[in-house]
Amino acid sequence: MDNLADYYLVLTGPKSAPKSSRGCSRPLIISNVYLFDIKKLVDILRKRGIKTGIATSVAKAYWSDAEIYPQLRNNILELDKQQVKLLNLFSS
Repeated sequence: MDNLADYYLVLTGPKSAPKSSRGCSRPLIISNVYLFDIKKLVDILRKRGIKTGIATSVAKAYWSDAEIYPQLRNNILELDKQQVKLLNLFSS
């Protein structure tokens, strides 16, 4: 766990059905922003017996707890009004 970043910032777009985007254009849309305290998250996952690595499954509750935009649920980082305004430029 020593070589992990302190935090992971995740920006997600709108939910959609899994399909190929080949031949299509996709606009840059930010629906949600999450900030994970990665050492804390990895510790929780390992205690639950979940192996960590590429494409580790993270339960919905942990995503909710890490949300900083559009809902502020994670108090590690509070976005100011200007930051929210700028993120809103990328919303659908």
